[in-house]
Amino acid sequence: MPNENDFHTPEVFPESKNGVYSATQSTSSSPPRDEKGIRVPVKPGTQEIHIIYGGSAKQTLLSGCFGAFFKLAGYVVVFGVLLGGLAIMGGKSSSTIREEYVSGKKHAKQKVAILTVEGVIYDGEGSHFVKQLEKATEDDSVKAIVLRINSPGGTVSASDYYHHKILELKETRNIPIVVSMGNMAASGGYYIAVTGDEIFAEPSTLTGSIGVIMPNYNLSGLCEKIGVKSDAITSGPLKELGNLTREMKPEERAVLESIVLDMFERFKEIVCEGRKALRDDSDLLREVTTGRVFLAKDALEKHLIDEIGYLDEAVASAAKRAGLTEEEYETVRYEPPKSTLDLIFGASGVERAVAATLQNEASLAVEILNEAVTPRIYYMYPQALPLKK
Repeated sequence: MPNENDFHTPEVFPESKNGVYSATQSTSSSPPRDEKGIRVPVKPGTQEIHIIYGGSAKQTLLSGCFGAFFKLAGYVVVFGVLLGGLAIMGGKSSSTIREEYVSGKKHAKQKVAILTVEGVIYDGEGSHFVKQLEKATEDDSVKAIVLRINSPGGTVSASDYYHHKILELKETRNIPIVVSMGNMAASGGYYIAVTGDEIFAEPSTLTGSIGVIMPNYNLSGLCEKIGVKSDAITSGPLKELGNLTREMKPEERAVLESIVLDMFERFKEIVCEGRKALRDDSDLLREVTTGRVFLAKDALEKHLIDEIGYLDEAVASAAKRAGLTEEEYETVRYEPPKSTLDLIFGASGVERAVAATLQNEASLAVEILNEAVTPRIYYMYPQALPLKK
């Protein structure tokens, strides 16, 4: 047990008006005493604090500090788990897709619906865009569609599926479809744009990029440095096609190039189906299918688009094609169902944008991992790819 001299006692702790104590520590290593060696009592109205320095008492102090630290860490972990749970729930909802008023005569019996394609096109069936198409198809009051596209493209399969579903709606409902391009409607974004009866692009829109790309990464140099070699057992000479740990063999490159060129031919066929001017002019078609992007004014000159204008002009054109006057319709758009976080906290537009950004970052991380190990073919503007050579 520590004795009395193991304690360092501050001299006096006068109480302040707000109940907080302040102190000046004594430089002595023992408590204050009078000339006879008798300990001096602490004055009334003061608080005495002993700071322990010796032996087991020091261990007790350290133990208390570590205990407080781990207790705080425990609270942080629990809080993190709760937030994680809410974030997971935030992406789930039992509600259906939501229709939101945009403009026009509110509660009119007829509608022009804006369907949005935003970001990289990588998911087909079950995506928000496909749900929008289904909603518009089922609603007989929708008399015209505006496709609002802001996308650099995406995978070949997803872009082709979107194209197929738009044509399906067009055939089922027999209603006009007008395209409105945002910042970019390139490659796969243009692939789906050619389904429109009329294409509008904003003055600063980038479009075109008609072509196919299959990213490939040769990590053989890195693998050699760290001592990694491929030792795969395959059933045939081309089963290991796309192995990143070694140089691509000529016969492997020939197979992949053949696939890319076949996809490119299909892209050109789709463009010709939707753009008569390009179908009738093979030289012009060849000029616009080099993979380059075009600003709106150049795209107009090359017959990739029909008009330079904004979303409201595209809406007005769609309504006119449907034979609707300004007093006969309202413009609506379709939003994703409200998440659990929205319902609990009432997330604002900014908060939803932050959540969407985080979701996109997570999707991008998954896309990078997938691309690194699996050969993928894209209708995409190359600068938008997750990884570049």
